[in-house]
Order: sequence, then C-alpha cells, then structure tokens
Amino acid sequence: MYLLPILLIAGCGGGKKSEGATSTTEQKAQQTAAVGQTQAPAQSEQVSEFGVGPIQEPLNIPESIDEALAKKGEELFDKKGCTACHTLDEKKVGPPLRYVADSVRPEWIMNMIMNPDQMILKDPRAKKLLEEYGVPMTNQNVSKEEARAILEFLRKSAREKKN
Repeated sequence: MYLLPILLIAGCGGGKKSEGATSTTEQKAQQTAAVGQTQAPAQSEQVSEFGVGPIQEPLNIPESIDEALAKKGEELFDKKGCTACHTLDEKKVGPPLRYVADSVRPEWIMNMIMNPDQMILKDPRAKKLLEEYGVPMTNQNVSKEEARAILEFLRKSAREKKN
C-alpha cells in the first residue's frame, strides 16, 4: 500500500501514455492517496517529540547500561527480523542504527519500534525516513518490554563503538 505512491514518485510508474488517459497504476495511486488523506492528521494536530504511540511520558532510563537487558535486546533484534532491514553501521533497506540512541529520544525509538504504521503516517521524522528509504518499517508486534530491551541493545552498541 505504501510502496505504490513511492514508486510513482521515484519515476517507476511506466512509460509514455497519451494525454488525458489515466493508467490503472495512476488510478490506484490516486485511490491510495485519497485513503492516506483520510488517515493523515489534521494540519493543527501536533505530534509529540516522543512520536506516536504508547510512550507519551518521559522514560526514566538510567545512564548505565543494563547488560542483561541489552543481551535480551540483541536476541530480539535478531529474532524479530530487524537484521533483514538494519545493520548497526551501514545503510541497508533501513538506516544504520548504532548511534540512533544518541540522536533520537528513547521514547521516540520505542514508539517507532512498537507503532511504525502510525509513526510513518503522522510523525515528521518517520515520514522523512520513509521518503529517504522508500520502504515502511514493518510492524513486528513488539511489546513495550521488548522495545525497551531493543533500545538498551542500541544504547550499548553506541557506547561500545565509542570506546
């Protein structure tokens, strides 16, 4: 559903056609755009710096790394299939994630992990990532506890590289 408009924007919609004719691909894109308009937030709707999702209050995350939680997060990162789209240090289908915990609020990261569908519809940073990479993040039905563990793995990964 999200790929069709992106492919059209990127110029993958096909060859020349006669003026006034509307291709099936364009019709589908118009329908998809119309559906997206009904789901998009109103102009006046503000999106929190935490993004869109269940985390809307500041998290109390200690400065030190919880090694056991980070290990669980690394296991979940592999098990949930995050590695299909992400590495820590190189662009793949999605952005590299080693330093994401240094540049983005932890609440935003957890909301993106747990609620990518709504994030790409409403959050400006998530929309920009979709525009850049052209593929929406898959919703893996990650719980709050699992998202917190993955966040801890990302926090640990950033610190390891710096040392």
